[in-house]
Amino acid sequence: MERRGLVREFFKREGVDYLDFFIPVKSEKLILEDFSRELRAKLRYSPRFETFSEMFEYLEVADVEAVFFDEFQNVLRVNPAIAFDLQRFIDRNRDKPLLIILSGSYLGMMRKLLTSRKAPLYGRSTLFIELQPLRPRWVFEMLKDLGITEPVQQVEFYGIFGGIPKYYELLEVFEAGNPPDLIVDAVRYSTLLTAEGEGLLIDEFGKAYRTYFSILDAIASGKNRLVEIANAVGMKPGSITKYLEALEDYYGIITRERPLLGGRRSRYVISDYFLNFWFSLIEPNRRQVEAGDFNAFRRNLEGKFPEFFGRVFERVVLDLLHDLNGELITFDSIGPHWGRNYEIDLVAINREENIATFIETKWKTNVDGPREIGRLIAKAQNAPWRGEKRYLLIARGFRRECADCITIDGVLEHLKP
Repeated sequence: MERRGLVREFFKREGVDYLDFFIPVKSEKLILEDFSRELRAKLRYSPRFETFSEMFEYLEVADVEAVFFDEFQNVLRVNPAIAFDLQRFIDRNRDKPLLIILSGSYLGMMRKLLTSRKAPLYGRSTLFIELQPLRPRWVFEMLKDLGITEPVQQVEFYGIFGGIPKYYELLEVFEAGNPPDLIVDAVRYSTLLTAEGEGLLIDEFGKAYRTYFSILDAIASGKNRLVEIANAVGMKPGSITKYLEALEDYYGIITRERPLLGGRRSRYVISDYFLNFWFSLIEPNRRQVEAGDFNAFRRNLEGKFPEFFGRVFERVVLDLLHDLNGELITFDSIGPHWGRNYEIDLVAINREENIATFIETKWKTNVDGPREIGRLIAKAQNAPWRGEKRYLLIARGFRRECADCITIDGVLEHLKP
């Protein structure tokens, strides 16, 4: 259920009558006309409003239990003074039994309005909820309801869209059994995928979006370390740090990874599934889409998709293992580990039992299990772990299986709601 639906479901279950106000990016006058229609529908009467301040004054005397403002961050583009009007309304009515819910799509912009010390609404919120993406087990249940029952396809869709229900609505519009077919149809007949990535950045970052865009583009292309990213965007490492910190801590789009078992060399990855996909496979081919050459777009997409998903599969497995902690394996912490001359996809640490499980992921169907386990054991000898070592190889399919091998189908058999 998407964010707006969650709020409506909350009001429905609590039996609360509420005013439902949506704030689009259009003139303040037109928005207020929309609000007047909502007031007439719910309260049977509404005066004409010239400003938001006038509307808030009316709400002070109206018989209202709750007010829901959706996409509230858009006030920054319509008229930033609206936030101050709401601030004064809240301050004047602190003792009034009125519930106000502000909802928005863009985390950075909502924080700018609510959580920054300079924000007009700072200190006025009783509760700030950062709605997290759905976990894999719930995404896979949703995919089953949408007719996607093949485990491989479920994993691929999750690796593209993550846990954001909005993108899965495309499956209700376009009949597609696999991600490449859906992506081609979506970019041919809809602007959601082609415009979404850049649109998100423009809305979130404003005038600085080109710098953030260049940084994310560099990370998606495989430039994951600070110096590599700085060189790619033509900036000094010291100057780019503040942008990387904002992308990680403020916007929640990237993650700074460090070797799980210790080490000084960190790297940056795009943790937002959709933006990672968009920068990897949509943005590089936008000219073909804009030119209407969808055959060329399909060829590029299908040609690059296996390599792209080979990188993403590690992250998907990480999410799945978090859902299966205590079932498939048990751990206190999990993440990638690497050293000077080796890299291990994931290491799961069970400190109580002093066990480290070293995990290799392969998005291939003809994996030689015994050989890959041998390579994993050799790499694990370099890792600074003195306790017991175990090994796990997760792949799409095997040419030769082994005791420590499991297919992705086998992993998903453990995944139950």
